[in-house]
Amino acid sequence: MFCSKENEHHLKKKTVKIFGPPGTGKTTTLLNHLDRLFARGLMPIQVAFLAFTNKAVDTAVERAKKQFVDATEEDIFNFRTLHSFCRQNFKSKPVIDPETDMVEFAEKLNLPKIRYEKHNGQAVWNDWSLRVYDKARNRLVSPIEQYVKEENKQVNRSKFEIIIEAYENFKKNHRVDFTDMIEEYLAKAEDPSFKVLIVDEAQDLTPLQWKLVYKIAKNSDKIYLAGDDDQAIYEWNGAEVENFIEFPGRNFILNQSHRMPKKIHQYSQYISTYIKNRVHKKFVPLKEEGHILTYNRFMDIPFDAPGSWMILGRTNKIVYELKEEAKKHGLYFKDTSEHKSFDLNKYRAVLSWDKLLNGESVLKEDVQVIYTYINDIQHGYRSTDTKKWSSVDKEQLLDLKFLQEQGGLNAKIKNWQDMFNRNFPEKDKIYFENVIKNGTNMDEDPRILIDTIHSIKGDEADHIVLYEKSSFAASIYRKSSKEVSSEYRVWYVGVTRAKKYLHILRSSFDTTFPLCRLKNELERIDYE
Repeated sequence: MFCSKENEHHLKKKTVKIFGPPGTGKTTTLLNHLDRLFARGLMPIQVAFLAFTNKAVDTAVERAKKQFVDATEEDIFNFRTLHSFCRQNFKSKPVIDPETDMVEFAEKLNLPKIRYEKHNGQAVWNDWSLRVYDKARNRLVSPIEQYVKEENKQVNRSKFEIIIEAYENFKKNHRVDFTDMIEEYLAKAEDPSFKVLIVDEAQDLTPLQWKLVYKIAKNSDKIYLAGDDDQAIYEWNGAEVENFIEFPGRNFILNQSHRMPKKIHQYSQYISTYIKNRVHKKFVPLKEEGHILTYNRFMDIPFDAPGSWMILGRTNKIVYELKEEAKKHGLYFKDTSEHKSFDLNKYRAVLSWDKLLNGESVLKEDVQVIYTYINDIQHGYRSTDTKKWSSVDKEQLLDLKFLQEQGGLNAKIKNWQDMFNRNFPEKDKIYFENVIKNGTNMDEDPRILIDTIHSIKGDEADHIVLYEKSSFAASIYRKSSKEVSSEYRVWYVGVTRAKKYLHILRSSFDTTFPLCRLKNELERIDYE
């Protein structure tokens, strides 16, 4: 697709494709090899290290700086994400700012506020039409062609065309977006020349990004591509794993997982048999047996068991459901964006009020937080920035008596559950009560993470909880063969995050993914 037969033969001789099944240390292997190249005299400036995410690039930069302590930013100039690599060559136009530029664009078309949001673990426009437009460009097809292919259309074709035309006109005299960066580089930049080209997370690249890889690879002396086709779960955004599989080169498969115990490995391998068009990869698990447990109710899962936990759902809507269920049972958790399950101000108000009830004192800034949640405050006292508070120093300690006599507190003194009758919903009170009853220290980092399978790709935990419930759009019972393979890849990623225990939460929902059924099938095969 991207090169002639002659170039294909040339690429095959100088390319190594590293396939890293879950837990086999793909990125570590890649970076260790980079260390060896540095030891042989290769300089960082002679390397282009490109990846899909900043996390992978940052790790490579650390390795380079460790080997070359005097390395400057110029020396590691080409250790970048794909977009950043292209951006360095075309800085005449600034990048679109979603907080300012897109507000202007949305207002002109009378659209809701357009901004980036996390969708399946990746930052994309929250506007459906712009997401489809970007997907089309990454798949190297026309916006209308991609629009026709989309099953769940959120706007009619006429409105879609108006939005896309307006966006293209808006960009002409304004700024560039991320996809523009790659398109500009492909159209205008000369073919670069590197001693070594390394591309990590190669299974997640789109056709547009593969076109970029071919351009850089053309004059590179040696090429290393690393990824795992079984973990390619960004097809929803235009990624096509076939380009990684079919790129000319020699395959090198890592064969030892340092994460998965035997039972989880066996189960994951059975799931992979449902994935079509893949490179067969034989790799071995750890010596430990591991555990796969199933549950009918969320409350039956032993979250008090030691170790790290991840509770994973297929979509953001299902994750929200899981978070609400976790709150009902007083679990303290966070998501991949580090948002914790409690409102810090509410937690601070509860602690500060309990201190006052126990005869202790608090600071003026603590009073400000407390007063946010109490109705009966005298006029002029709710904000501690008003004249009523001007004589009180910010370091002065204030007790309950002071607040009643000089701080505008009119309410009858009660426990915090009855006292906080403003901006403090009943469900939040129940949650805080349960967390306190469980003896949880909310000053510590949560050991439970709740998010989508897409958002935790590359991470791991001692305990993985997978909720079988799926969505109508993600159901395997209404998809083509290729789309079914994509869905199995998503759940394969979820299963293979588990280091010790895989907990499967059943669902009777119509579009439930058959995790338990597959487990039962595997056990019958073993029995026979």
